[in-house]
Order: sequence, then C-alpha cells, then structure tokens
Amino acid sequence: MRKWLTNLRGERVVFTGELWLRRADIRKRVRRSHGDWDNDVFPTTTILVRGESGRWKYGDHGRKENKASRLIRQGASISLVHESEFRKLLEHGRPAQIADRIAGQPIEWLTAPTKREFERVANMEGSLDREYTALGRVEQSYLRHSLFGEVEHAVCSLCGRHLPIGLLVAAHAKPRSECSRHERLDARHVVFGVCLLGCDALYERGFVGVREKGGIVLTGAHSAPALKAALRILRGRHCQAWNLATAKYFEWHLSRRFQGA
Repeated sequence: MRKWLTNLRGERVVFTGELWLRRADIRKRVRRSHGDWDNDVFPTTTILVRGESGRWKYGDHGRKENKASRLIRQGASISLVHESEFRKLLEHGRPAQIADRIAGQPIEWLTAPTKREFERVANMEGSLDREYTALGRVEQSYLRHSLFGEVEHAVCSLCGRHLPIGLLVAAHAKPRSECSRHERLDARHVVFGVCLLGCDALYERGFVGVREKGGIVLTGAHSAPALKAALRILRGRHCQAWNLATAKYFEWHLSRRFQGA
C-alpha cells in the first residue's frame, strides 16, 4: 500500500464532500497536472479526495467512500486523500499523505493478503494488536476475509445484531497468545465474528463465555450497573459460531478466562 501521492500523472481522481474550491476549478488543475477525473467511483479510480460534510450518508463517511471500500475488497487500487493533503500537492507540489483508513476501517482490513503472508504472521508467537501494528492488520485482514468474504453486513456471533462489517472483528475464541502454531493457522475455526459495540471486549475480558452447544454464560462476579446492562442483551442467547470444530477453543476460554458464573 502506498503512503504518499507525489504527482497526478496517470491518476483518476474522484471528489466527495465540500472542497476549498469549486470542483470545476479543481478538475482543471488536475488536468494540468496530467491527471483525469470521474464523477463517481469506479474500479479504474485511483484517488478519492475527501472533503468535509455534515451530512454523510453513513455517519462518518459518504456513499462514494463506501463504494470505494467495497471495490478495494474486490481488488481495486483506490487511495483516500484528505482535502488538506490534496491541496498541498495541487497548489504547492508537496507530497500528499494517503489516509490509512477508509470507510472507518484500516486499509489493510480491506485488502486480502495471500495465504503465504498470513502463514508468515501466524508463525509468530504472542499477541498482535490487530489494528495498530502492520503484522496485526495483515493477520486480521486474512481472518476477516475468511469470515466475511465480500459482504458489507454480517451478524455478531454473540449478540446477533446485523451490522456493517466495519463494526465487526475476527476475534480469537482462544487468545492468540495462548494458541499453538497449529491453532493460529486454523483460520476457519479459531476466530469468530463479534461486534465492537461491546461483545468483543466482554468476551476478551472474560465477562462472557461460551459453553457446550453454544450457550452463552455471563459473569456474576461484578456488580457494576453499567456492566450488568451491557450483559443483559446476551442473556439466554446462543453463540452462532459454536460447532464441534470450534468447541475446543471456546472450552479453553471458558475454563481459563471466564470470570465465573
């Protein structure tokens, strides 16, 4: 993934949001810089320039950015550049930094690494920050593609909410730091999809466990009202990721990390 945009020669540029000049004027400058532009995002688009807006369709991003993220998952090479960075390049000839996130997700989560790249990372022991380290993002990307494919929405295995995949992660049922090399390579079974709206943290910290046949159990070891409220939505639910192949990972977590019924 490139990190800097140094010139516009051969680039196809699309704009989203409000910019510092009229789009017609910016397009003329792009043409003078040997680039071209489109009105919408296509597989041939290479640069999406993001301006400002108080009315993004998806809350923190708009339709074009969402479309760009979908095309990246399908193999397109589209870079997001914020307006302030693009202006530096266009007006002063200074390199523009390319954003490391698009549609709320790290770029590496959208681009599928090869199996060999995943295996190289999976061979490493210990824990990896799945979002803020390069190796962690490679592993998370491979696992996410294994779980979610190219869909834009999926279901949290714990709470059952149907959410954009930007709000879901591939979480290890058994902590990565405790997995053997063989277990880290077991991409189909060692991870499951959980949401970032609370379920990921609740499971990781042992407030939630998954017992035999997928029944979800909740800790009774803490009395904080806010924690009880967060756990209440999981009461009586079953984990959709439990099966005979994943059971051993959930059993390890239940016996070693779960904080008690």
